[in-house]
Amino acid sequence: MASSETIEHSGIISDVSDKLIKVNIMAESACGNCRVRSSCSIGDKEVKTIEVFRKQGETYSVGEEIKVVLEQSLGMKALGLGYIAPFLILMIILSVLISLGLNEGLAGLLSLLSLVPYYFGLSFFRDRLKKEFSFRLRKM
Repeated sequence: MASSETIEHSGIISDVSDKLIKVNIMAESACGNCRVRSSCSIGDKEVKTIEVFRKQGETYSVGEEIKVVLEQSLGMKALGLGYIAPFLILMIILSVLISLGLNEGLAGLLSLLSLVPYYFGLSFFRDRLKKEFSFRLRKM
């Protein structure tokens, strides 16, 4: 059971290397546990692979069932970086350009283009972000 400070998913280890452990988890839609899902085509399940940095001294084997744990605060930070910050940048740039008297179509296009440097910056710091947003493993 996940505490209020962590997000947990059950998974099965699919690959173990010196530095990384790959874990397959079953991602379900919100209605994945519904009683009538067999007669409804809306609910979907998908296997996702998560890479977890392996700490020295940890022993795991392929096929082992484990829990993948992420701090809930990191989930909120990811939400901020992935959705909230780009939305705010877009809206601020759009508002400023329209208030300066620019054509709405051109202002919309330029505000969309203003997200290119933001996402380029995120991709530039990809390795640092990958380490910051790392998952932990916990044996079941």
